[in-house]
Amino acid sequence: MSTCRRLNKARIWFSARRTVAVEATSVTPFSPRAMDRGLAGTLVALARHGLSSMTAPRGAAAILQDRSSLDFVADCIAERARSHAKLPQPEADALRLRVRERAINLLEEWAKIAMEYNQIGAGLQYQKEVGGARPLLYDFLDQELKRLPSRHKKFRANRSMRDVEPSVNLWLRTLDNVEVEEEET
Repeated sequence: MSTCRRLNKARIWFSARRTVAVEATSVTPFSPRAMDRGLAGTLVALARHGLSSMTAPRGAAAILQDRSSLDFVADCIAERARSHAKLPQPEADALRLRVRERAINLLEEWAKIAMEYNQIGAGLQYQKEVGGARPLLYDFLDQELKRLPSRHKKFRANRSMRDVEPSVNLWLRTLDNVEVEEEET
């Protein structure tokens, strides 16, 4: 075997080993943690853009009239979960069922939130977009969630799947503990 082929084979082996190590520490699609972080935002986006009555910012309250028309959202997400990887059929079917049940639960909780706000005369919108209507979606670290019933925590959605830690200040120092001044741009 030539040196080039051996090096290429070693590179491929190393790359595969590295990928396995990275994959083990990353978020796997449709794992419980990935769904905690991304399912609500995905579900709301599909509902909002899949049904014209729900498209406007305050269309989040339309779930009270359109809930029965939104099972397609749960089915769409569940089918994507089933087909996202080459799983044995029983595992794929179990994953589809589990994801569908979670999506249906989110739709039901959304309807309950809309009903609660409707009963007190408060509007519901997707985010803080227009007027004083209450938002459905919250950032993961939004302090307002501490004052709301726990069902609202199911509707935490970040702008990025990686954006889950609070921002922190960073001060650079040299090895002799002298603060490095920020450069002017």
